[in-house]
Amino acid sequence: MRAITEESFRKCLDERGVLRALQLAAPEPACAFVVFAQRQDARLEIDALKQQAGRFFSVKIGITVDKQYADEPPIVDAARMVIASDDGTSSGTRLCYARPVEESDISLAFEAERAMGTYGLALLAQRCAIVWSVVPEVDDDKAALTIAAIFASLMLGPILSPGGREIYGVRGARLKLEGRPSPYR
Repeated sequence: MRAITEESFRKCLDERGVLRALQLAAPEPACAFVVFAQRQDARLEIDALKQQAGRFFSVKIGITVDKQYADEPPIVDAARMVIASDDGTSSGTRLCYARPVEESDISLAFEAERAMGTYGLALLAQRCAIVWSVVPEVDDDKAALTIAAIFASLMLGPILSPGGREIYGVRGARLKLEGRPSPYR
């Protein structure tokens, strides 16, 4: 998926900052970190995400357009997350897109788990109703992986790597960010 400009993104949102129906296509799992969320809707709890980011990841995050959710929360939404780290390794703006889980997402989770020789995270993915896709802009995108890890830490679901080759939790994401190998291989 090509990076979307801020101007183009804002045109896809309504006056409350929520994605208008059919205005922006969901990123393909092959092109994004897919974070499974134990949520029933696509509300973005930005204050809680900011707390997680600072407390556990030593980064600051925000969104480019504030959101005001109505009584009926959306099941599809998008945001451009801004992330900044003191050392500059996890900085930038990344598109994040929420949608209901599809059977193909669950299948990819089980395939990744089989390929890795692990067990349990795909079962956790089955319990999730929403996925958040975090779109990287480059290979080895630390900003996108950090956002995915922050989401996973708050939304209590696993992360599927772009292309679905790997599935891991927050600890696995942290190890990747630190450049350390997973202990599960």
